Amino acid sequence: MIKGARWMAGIAAGALLLAGCSESKSEGSTAAPSTPREQLLLTVDEFPSGVKKIDLPKDKLDAAAADMAGLQDSATLTPAECAATTKDLSTASKSLLAESAVIAATDAKTGVMYLEFVSGRTGDLQSITDGNKRCAEVTVTSTVEGKQISTVAKVENLSVPADLKGTTAIVYRTTTVSTVGAGKPLTSVGYQGMAVLRGTTVVVRTSALKDSLDEAAFQKVFLDAVRKVEKAA
Repeated sequence: MIKGARWMAGIAAGALLLAGCSESKSEGSTAAPSTPREQLLLTVDEFPSGVKKIDLPKDKLDAAAADMAGLQDSATLTPAECAATTKDLSTASKSLLAESAVIAATDAKTGVMYLEFVSGRTGDLQSITDGNKRCAEVTVTSTVEGKQISTVAKVENLSVPADLKGTTAIVYRTTTVSTVGAGKPLTSVGYQGMAVLRGTTVVVRTSALKDSLDEAAFQKVFLDAVRKVEKAA
């Protein structure tokens, strides 16, 4: 379980770095929830059946984010113009993380990882969408413990689920193929949804080390997470 917690901390930190946290000019007209932020998160019972919660202490998440930022500083990123965007998101993520409640869970049978966080800041979703278009495919090369790691990351903006039309939200799919030295390439697929409402940003990510993932299952979790904040006191 310790290994799983460390892996999930890395995934969570990566999602935070991808999310960005610059202030949005439009935060919506409804009041911020009075419900404590931790209670705005889905409970483990509100995730798909068979899912179990993973302990994700904030110090582990902070450490994973710092490690990831350090790796980015030493890595070579192509195209080079995407490096500045990535670094800006890394720096900004510290503020987002400081004001976030997080839950992580996993399905041992399917290998699917779930992550949700609710931040007290509002994300600039348009900037993220634009960044996805501008840097739709990025190659990152780094060296860890003497071994070269090459990762090709692709991102594709998707349509927001019909039930969230009218909500300030975005959805995108990520595919990463990583190779360590002369080893076999490892593929990871993920879906990420972000919604800004009531002065908060709700982020849901599902991911797995496989070639495909159930998009409909992701959409349901994302919708449930948004509705919980929407209906909270």
